[in-house]
Amino acid sequence: MSNVEVKRPSVLTRRFLIVLVIVAVACAVASPIFCIYTPRWANESHAISRNIPAALMLLAILVGNLMPRVATSKHIALISAAASTAVYMDMSLWIFDNIYSARTAPSPYNECIDWIWGPELQYIQQLLRGRLADVPWMVWMPSLAWWMIYTFLWFLFNISFITIVRRRWIDIELLPYPASYLWSIPIIAAAPERRAKGLRPGRRFVMFLGGLLLGFFYMWPPVLRFLVPWFPDIYGWSSPPYISWWFGAIDATLVPGIGDRIVALLAIPTNIVEYTSSMLLPLDILLTAWITGIILIVAYQVAYLRGYYSGILNVTIIYRRRDMLGSMPPFKIYAVYWGMGVSIIIFWLILNWRYMIDTIRAAIKGPTREEWENEALPYRVSWGLFLVSAMVLMFWLYAAGLPLAGAVLAILTYFLGNMSGARIYGLSFSIGPVDWMYLPSLTMYLFPNVTTTEQVTPEYANTIFTCGWPTGWLNYNAPSFAMWYRVAKDVGVKPRDMFWALFIAFLAASLLSYPVALKVYYKVGMASSVRGILEPDANWLIDPATWQTWPAMKPWWPNALIGAVIIGVLSYLRVRFIWWPFDPVGVYVGLHNNETIPMVWFVAWLIKYLVIKFGGMRAHDGILVPLVAGISAGTALCWFIGGIAALPKYLAA
Repeated sequence: MSNVEVKRPSVLTRRFLIVLVIVAVACAVASPIFCIYTPRWANESHAISRNIPAALMLLAILVGNLMPRVATSKHIALISAAASTAVYMDMSLWIFDNIYSARTAPSPYNECIDWIWGPELQYIQQLLRGRLADVPWMVWMPSLAWWMIYTFLWFLFNISFITIVRRRWIDIELLPYPASYLWSIPIIAAAPERRAKGLRPGRRFVMFLGGLLLGFFYMWPPVLRFLVPWFPDIYGWSSPPYISWWFGAIDATLVPGIGDRIVALLAIPTNIVEYTSSMLLPLDILLTAWITGIILIVAYQVAYLRGYYSGILNVTIIYRRRDMLGSMPPFKIYAVYWGMGVSIIIFWLILNWRYMIDTIRAAIKGPTREEWENEALPYRVSWGLFLVSAMVLMFWLYAAGLPLAGAVLAILTYFLGNMSGARIYGLSFSIGPVDWMYLPSLTMYLFPNVTTTEQVTPEYANTIFTCGWPTGWLNYNAPSFAMWYRVAKDVGVKPRDMFWALFIAFLAASLLSYPVALKVYYKVGMASSVRGILEPDANWLIDPATWQTWPAMKPWWPNALIGAVIIGVLSYLRVRFIWWPFDPVGVYVGLHNNETIPMVWFVAWLIKYLVIKFGGMRAHDGILVPLVAGISAGTALCWFIGGIAALPKYLAA
């Protein structure tokens, strides 16, 4: 399967495996605890937990440079990967939010929901009130065990397929994974190996640190205002026309002369970080994205002038106008967006069928020495793991009250979304169509006759509820597995070492995050925790009325098909003609879930283009990329510090 054999020595010694286990366990335990005690203004309570890995990476780089014989860049990369993967399972808290919602839902939903959604109502009330020293583990363990195993099964399903396509995506196509720069640049430029040779950190690390300081101090005023309410709102982001949930973006529907004239210019980002982080994207993605955004705005305006979207200029508040545009004819862009998002992997598989056949043949023949050396897993193991995890997932969902067809469609939905997302993430910071309205799209077709509450059945309720946000939260990080394979390539880590780091971390997180969260909730009370309950009314997602107009007015499948055809044509042209400038992923990114921001993509494209034109790739790779990556890292570090600074205040309360 490989043209060139690249030997990378393994660093997974017994001692270092113990280190990885300790890191994974510590992060898996700390993440939900920090999330529970972090206020919602701090990145939806994730400001501390999600930024632990970045802080740990910087600390490891510092220690490695002080004691270069202790650790190498490979060790730092694996520790960072394990920490990043383990902290993700603070998402277990969202499962508890929905356990509460399921058991307190109105009739008939609470009677239809199956056993995986927790024990009887009295125990849910205990979870809500807290102040109890002991957890009735025997009562909670059936549903808890189901979720722990379900979580890990999705990891096996996702990582096995990404491992199958790893060589094609990472070694041959060289997908850059822009998010990987935040890890690979500091790890490589300040590698302990350089210090061991008497060399200082490279210029790229200096630029990264400069960007980190810029990002930190740029974001500090709005973060400080959360900590000290009397601190002046320097940027004005906390009051209209700025959007409360989109930091630093102006709600254009509220701006006179724009909102009452231009139908689809919905947001004007003023947060500089949004522009700088976009500069990490490839030029062709940025070019395609801003052109797509402009085309969409013009198309909406023309449709309005032709009589569609009557009265929409009187609709203010961004999400109201966005949803009206996205769900209504003639475009039904939400459906187009979904069709584009899930079809990216479909057309990649069609255009790369020979590669997939080769992996199957390699799996049948058995592993070669070359496979053992260069692949994360032999293809026989990867394909076996993929098929077995899919079958077990099918059984697991069936045991949770889903019909067999519902289980199959759920797995298909998340396969298309996750693997398309992994490919999209390779060229941008976006992932697949994972907003709430898209997740049950396929499974809804199993229940065409369920249109009112009276027609709700247990099969319907369990399928729609389980396949929505709860399963989505367990899958949103699937694209990051491919990103870590990219980091492994850049740093020189053996792919198999990276696989085991991810495996150890997710196993620890799957087993520990749920019991830790339950224990803390029984102590402090879900309702009185700092984080609170983020999804107290998630049962509305089961309501059949919700799905009569989402993701768009029915029938919306022709629009989804149009989106898929656009991706298919662009994918073929991209492969067939080297000079073809427009990328299918760029079109998807440009739609931006119907929140068109062409100015961001245009400014990022223009600056990136000028840097390359007048400074060459040396200026681009040596100055621009590490600088803007550092800015993104600095803003994340700022939120991390802000979250920690808020802890004493909220703990005292």
